[in-house]
Amino acid sequence: MMKLTKFNLVSIILVILVILTVTGRIFSAPNLSDYSWILVFPLFAYLYYSQTKQTNHYFGFFLIGFSLVEILKIVFYGNDTMAYYVANYLVIATYTSLIIFLVKDFNFKLLFKQFKLHLVVLLFFNAYIIYVLNQMIMQDAQLSVYSLDFIIEVTYNVLILLVLSLSLIHYLYHETKQGLLLFLASVCIVFSEMVQVAYLFISSEYLLQIVYSALIGVGFYFLYEYIKIKYKATLKTTKIA
Repeated sequence: MMKLTKFNLVSIILVILVILTVTGRIFSAPNLSDYSWILVFPLFAYLYYSQTKQTNHYFGFFLIGFSLVEILKIVFYGNDTMAYYVANYLVIATYTSLIIFLVKDFNFKLLFKQFKLHLVVLLFFNAYIIYVLNQMIMQDAQLSVYSLDFIIEVTYNVLILLVLSLSLIHYLYHETKQGLLLFLASVCIVFSEMVQVAYLFISSEYLLQIVYSALIGVGFYFLYEYIKIKYKATLKTTKIA
């Protein structure tokens, strides 16, 4: 029988919240999905900071930043302009923090020596994807080139692609299960952001909203598994001590 620790209890609550979120998305109950979803990210942050010993504040800010973004969407509901700017500035800061976390322990001389081909391929891949995303953004007739909104969207797209590329390099550099989980999480989160761009600027198809929710949900499942590894390592350390 599974011992009901704080980690397990929070995990059960997370599963319930995700089920409620998906149910709300499928059956067009935004209040149910939105209010369930805003509780998911604070619980991730709680698990990371209270249940693990080896924490990093850059990664922690990434979790906390996402928590605040979802809460601000509710706080500024009805004020689309304020919600847009505050949420986007915070997300940009959040992704920047995650990028710092991914590169902070790189030996760049060794990195360029071992992964020169990978870096060149990723550079061209990212350039193409950014071009495609910008073409999607420009479908919005109200968005003019070089306006503040355009710069925010381009910066946002560059950062999410950097997260994807650097998470891959981070995994290849370290070759650990934790690195793999971070990469898989990044893949899901980045593609969810791409789907969201298509939803916002090209087509408001209901299916795109479902795909977005599914991808970001799977992405944060991988983050949960990443935190779970940290938690198990903490338990082993505690038992040895």
